[in-house]
Amino acid sequence: MSTLRPAVEGASRRPRVERVALGLIAVFMLPAALQAAFTPRSFFNDFPLGRGWIAQSGDAYNEHLVRDVGALFIALIIVTSWTVFRNQSGRGVAIAWLVQGVLHLTFHARHLDGYGTADKIGLAGSLVFVPVLSLVALWAGRSS
Repeated sequence: MSTLRPAVEGASRRPRVERVALGLIAVFMLPAALQAAFTPRSFFNDFPLGRGWIAQSGDAYNEHLVRDVGALFIALIIVTSWTVFRNQSGRGVAIAWLVQGVLHLTFHARHLDGYGTADKIGLAGSLVFVPVLSLVALWAGRSS
């Protein structure tokens, strides 16, 4: 009987780990979502924290596109927060973040030319955050 206890305790922690991982994604993504949706020129020119990663890519500014990206992030954050606070299964939300995160990371990993070493590390490191936490949420939310 004592050999089953650690497995049961671990299983009972998994929903909490799933919620924490998803909650961290929502908190991490919220500033970018708000900046893109409500101050798109600033997002394009200054994100993150004045570093100008987006403008540095050399693409033309498109207010409509930047606002749409911000709105989509806000929508995904709302669904994520809803799932976390309602203690619902987060598998679908985790998969959505995983897809977004992997595609986003893949694009930027192929377009690091022109960035200094610190920006390359910062960009890649920050973009790994969402897929990793998504995988943690998927692992924690799996069926026993």
